[in-house]
Amino acid sequence: MALAGGGEAPREGAAGRQAMSRGEDALAALEAVKAYWRSRLGSLEIRSPDADFDAMANLWAPYNNLMTYYWARTASLVYAGERDGLGYRDAVQDLVGASSLVSEEAGRRLELLVTGQLASGGAMSLVKPFAHRPGHEKGDGHYRSDDCLWLFNAVPQYVKETGDFGFFRRTLPYADEGQDTVLGHLRRAIQFNLDRGGAHGLPCGLVADWNDCLRFGDTGETTFVAFQLRLALREYAEIARRLGEDGEASWAEGELASLDARLEACAWDGDWYLRGYRADGFKFGSRDSDEGQLFVNPQSWAVLSGHASAERGRRAMDAVHDKLFSKYGIAVCQPPFSRTDHRIVLARLLNPGQKENGGIFNHIQGWAVMAEAELGRADRAWAYLRAALPSSFNGLAEVRQVEPYAVCQSTQGVSSPHFGAGRVSWLSGSAVWNYHAITHAILGIRPHYDGLEIRPCLPPEWPGYTATRRFRGRVFRLEVSRGGRKSLALNGQPVEGALLPASRFGEANEVKAVV
Repeated sequence: MALAGGGEAPREGAAGRQAMSRGEDALAALEAVKAYWRSRLGSLEIRSPDADFDAMANLWAPYNNLMTYYWARTASLVYAGERDGLGYRDAVQDLVGASSLVSEEAGRRLELLVTGQLASGGAMSLVKPFAHRPGHEKGDGHYRSDDCLWLFNAVPQYVKETGDFGFFRRTLPYADEGQDTVLGHLRRAIQFNLDRGGAHGLPCGLVADWNDCLRFGDTGETTFVAFQLRLALREYAEIARRLGEDGEASWAEGELASLDARLEACAWDGDWYLRGYRADGFKFGSRDSDEGQLFVNPQSWAVLSGHASAERGRRAMDAVHDKLFSKYGIAVCQPPFSRTDHRIVLARLLNPGQKENGGIFNHIQGWAVMAEAELGRADRAWAYLRAALPSSFNGLAEVRQVEPYAVCQSTQGVSSPHFGAGRVSWLSGSAVWNYHAITHAILGIRPHYDGLEIRPCLPPEWPGYTATRRFRGRVFRLEVSRGGRKSLALNGQPVEGALLPASRFGEANEVKAVV
């Protein structure tokens, strides 16, 4: 019997061999391992007309998500050199998926990361769980513009999953000095970006926004973060209203309206949204650009943030489909960079079709799926998900070159001679958004402050699906079908709209939805 583990073989190995010397002991240990993982992967079980999708949704997508949550944001000599802590923005995003899988653990991790925010509103680059001393840490002054804005994805997701609305009132310290409620931490995150605007009134990129290969600097502006900021203001206003903080809600709504006006004035390029402005006013992601003419993230986030109207959103996402989509997924941008100053666009140092230089960065695939679902275009949402889903490569091992069940960081794009090859599997936040797109966009099972929303975006060929969802200590059995007249029922009683209200939950719940 082969055993794998840590420690010295003469001691730990011998002890393990002895412990597993009887067949029944080995089988019992195997069942214990299975039970352990069922407890972490069993919040959702789905049966659809697509067996490959089911395998991803029920096992590999949540498992990928948890492996990223457990592995990739701790000490790693594989992912990014000698990383000895939790990379802030990566670890916060991991919680978007982990909240439904390991809610209690996710809550503790979320509190830790909130205390990694500095009193300035920015964040520490790394939070070291075993050495973190809130109130006594030092910031280095080098901020990424997107770091704390991911809290507006993670914190609401955790609260909606658990129903713990009091979390917003919890008082937690800043990393360097002072303390505040979680709501106060969120307010400080917004103010951080409002205070660091450029010539057009959009947030500055600072050390980096999501794309580390675009260096906007302290005066260049990023539309991607501007849309993140819009989502943050929208979420903050709703949270504040629910907490009875009407003054805070009004403040956020005023700032949102002002930001919308600035975005309308300088972010739309006629057919799609710009990626940003260099300090000297040069436009990135413009139809006038020879390289990097179109970037996907501003288009999807214009939709996800609520800024783009339905017509404008469709137009922007049409450009994504026409110029960036391929059979293996959506490129981060096109055309690749080969001449642009590498001090501004580090992607030029990568071969065309790799990673940020026209590669298919899998982090962005989930956002595009979510955006198309918001626009109600099920055919596009499904096509984008299927193109990037690892199970779609089951018969293409010679092309993909990584495990057929693991979400990888990036896929080589059309400009690469290795088109379709995957790179950096497992250790990627791509797994988080892949799982979120599956559960929230396609299946449409969405935790809500007031209950559970059912808003599927069914693939055109699906007649429906069945699922079991464990939510807030209760079990929900869902039967979703396509039909002529939309309806929703909970335990045999009709429900108006798409929200199953928590006040009507039983211990076991039968849900029927016609969409």
